[in-house]
Amino acid sequence: MSSPDVQRITDGVRLLSRRPSVLYKVAHLSTEATDDVADGGLVLSGPAWLDRLREVLDALSVAECEGLFALRLSEHEPLPLLAQVVLDRERTDWFPEFLSKGRMVPHFQPIVDLSDGRVIGREALMRGKLGATEVRGGELVEAAEAHDALYSFDMRARAAALEVGLAVLPEGETLFVNLDPRAVPDIEASVRQTWPLVEGAGAPPGRVCLELVSPELVHDPVLLERIVAVHREHGALIALDDLSGGAAALRCLETVRPDFAKLDRALTAGIEDSLARRRLVAALVEYAQEQGCRVVAEGVESVSEFEVMRDLGVDFGQGYYFGHPTERPMAVDPRLFRPRAQLV
Repeated sequence: MSSPDVQRITDGVRLLSRRPSVLYKVAHLSTEATDDVADGGLVLSGPAWLDRLREVLDALSVAECEGLFALRLSEHEPLPLLAQVVLDRERTDWFPEFLSKGRMVPHFQPIVDLSDGRVIGREALMRGKLGATEVRGGELVEAAEAHDALYSFDMRARAAALEVGLAVLPEGETLFVNLDPRAVPDIEASVRQTWPLVEGAGAPPGRVCLELVSPELVHDPVLLERIVAVHREHGALIALDDLSGGAAALRCLETVRPDFAKLDRALTAGIEDSLARRRLVAALVEYAQEQGCRVVAEGVESVSEFEVMRDLGVDFGQGYYFGHPTERPMAVDPRLFRPRAQLV
């Protein structure tokens, strides 16, 4: 038998769970699962094992997925991982090489004053290429999470954003750069990876706003406070990403007291058709301003969304309505801010 044939047979996963009922359910869902549940697991193997694993996970509940582990058959001494993690790693098997070869390129999206259309800054958003396919920031973060590479991704993305962004940013604008607090095991290392680049670019520290990504996932509020305090000592502005009405997000707002709070884009989409969301946004704007921070509406894609957010007292806006992320910062068309009657 040739080695490719051997690989096709031996590649796959052995599924394990402390709950026999989950394995019995998997055996029922996948008619090609082999081995006895009583013997300590089920095997999905062969050329289509990944598709079958995906179908199994789609059919299980969240609780069942969180208790289902997998061992890769092709590894000599495999470690048990959550089956979902194994699936995510296989789906993003391109990521390690992508990360190691530095294929990330920052694109810059304008953040505008909703009252007059003035561009106050740009967010650096990571993009990359897989052949002819563009890979965007959200996909890159998901891939980094799957491969336990948040630290490396966050460090490299921030370096690229600062090195490129500070050189091309128009005068008077602020560069918004993402920082994932989950990727800061060493605060001093985070400082070393940030501020020498700012100094090397000859930029004043106040031109950099560190945008905290998913801060509500940081379970140590003291660590979060220390991260913010240290970077503020170096002159950084601070932004809080994805503010919603959830308790965790509001706690972060009170803990961090950022200069900017960005509304979750889910609040923006179609807000003109939702009285409840308009009331929620109005309350969040008032709450944020009590904390001393200004509010940015993310995901603004239409004139209606822009006008509603402006009328609700939101300070700034970001989204395709004002401009797509581009490699070179682009001007924002002032006609976007005229009353609708003047646009006809």
